[in-house]
Amino acid sequence: MSLNIIKTPPSFQPVLTNGLFYTISGDTTGKFKYRYTYDLYVEGVKVFEGISTPNPYGLGVIDVSRVLKTYCENNPIAVWDTTDIYTHQTFPFSRPYKNEVINYQVYFGYEYADSALSPVTGFTGVSGTTGSPAIETDLRKTFHSTMGVNGRANQQDFNMTPFVLSGTPVGNNPTTSGLFLTNSPRTRNIQDSEWYTLSFTNYYLDTTTLSEPYYVEYKFYDDQGSLLTGVTIDNITTNGGGPRTGCTDVYQALPIIIPSGGTDYNTLYVGAGPKNLEPIIPSGATNYTVQLFGKFTGTTSPIQPTPISTPTPSPTPIACICMEYWVYNQSLEAQSIFRYATCPDRVIQTLVVNPGEEYYVCACQAEWTIEGSLIVIEQGACAIPSPTPTPTPTPTPSTVGYSEWSVDVCPGGYCFGGEITCVSNSGTTLYMAVGNEPDYEGEEIYTDTGLTTPYVGYYTFAGGMFYNDGITGIYQEGFVGDPC
Repeated sequence: MSLNIIKTPPSFQPVLTNGLFYTISGDTTGKFKYRYTYDLYVEGVKVFEGISTPNPYGLGVIDVSRVLKTYCENNPIAVWDTTDIYTHQTFPFSRPYKNEVINYQVYFGYEYADSALSPVTGFTGVSGTTGSPAIETDLRKTFHSTMGVNGRANQQDFNMTPFVLSGTPVGNNPTTSGLFLTNSPRTRNIQDSEWYTLSFTNYYLDTTTLSEPYYVEYKFYDDQGSLLTGVTIDNITTNGGGPRTGCTDVYQALPIIIPSGGTDYNTLYVGAGPKNLEPIIPSGATNYTVQLFGKFTGTTSPIQPTPISTPTPSPTPIACICMEYWVYNQSLEAQSIFRYATCPDRVIQTLVVNPGEEYYVCACQAEWTIEGSLIVIEQGACAIPSPTPTPTPTPTPSTVGYSEWSVDVCPGGYCFGGEITCVSNSGTTLYMAVGNEPDYEGEEIYTDTGLTTPYVGYYTFAGGMFYNDGITGIYQEGFVGDPC
């Protein structure tokens, strides 16, 4: 006796398609009451036992989607890092609460009778002994989605290739690669008051298929089609995504920690509506784009503005609006460049920012460019226009065993209005051991140069919100503007 599995569903397939079909064949010649038997397992637990009568060609055609769809969930709650949130309020990323993607596996067997009047003998096993279905299939994944459903179609499998993130999407409005898990039109109108999220594939979808959405890019335009600002945000756990925990992590190295057969991170959500993007939408924006990028090898910054071209001279010059900008180089090894027009005389200056340095610069609004890994955040109108940048304190080389840092402390807490906000912030100077920085988790930060009195409380540094408890060291709560 023999049993062969001649067709299986794709390794990663929506559960609400036209079916998840297995086709099997066996030696039915001269056998009475021959039927195929199967056991269906979800996450390693047997949930269903079934029997299939051979079709006129002697094949068993078994659809397991009707059982599996009861185990795939779609909750209104998502997980932002370690915090439960409403899915529609996602920004920038979040992951499903549970069971949106599940593992399943099928074991097949057969039964028959020796004669038309005899009872069935039960499954005879691979080696001829009686037992449960024992011919197993590979582990596969399915997720709660309705893509590909068509009552008149006869196509059994859905092509997931365009939805696997790998490399840079083709074109400004891609239709064949780098796609979100949606059948929504690629361009749509949306109200300022609307929340909207998009889901996408992520991490190992099977043992060989890897979806690598390293970061999301938002581009904001004005009513003339001019680019106002470009914002890129990493898909890491502290931004609500994962399973990468830092910007330098690569997907291929993660299975050592997160098994490739896991499902927690296989589908993620990204905020895409005006309400989701309120923390980063610039003034004057009338439309924007959202796109994911894979196989990214550099670093990204929370805000990477792109300038509008310098105004064309006219009989009535346009007044220079003097704005102060916080400029920070988040790179650990590379210099970056900030070019800007001084205010109000519009003299072009070039500021070279070394790794870890930060500056406050008074410049004409929208008349500046960047090169490299800079974070640039508008602080408001300049109190006193200045033609040169005023640097904030940077780590001072020390021979007495401490480094000095300028941070904003938050005595009123950090969570306000559902967003991470430094409440009642004030600037102060704190101290650390030489070589440490205020965003090094697990390290201590102190109020004195002798490094004897730990600072206890919340503070912001380089756009992040941190807490030091004086015992276990620094812990990052998230980034300013993120959901609490």
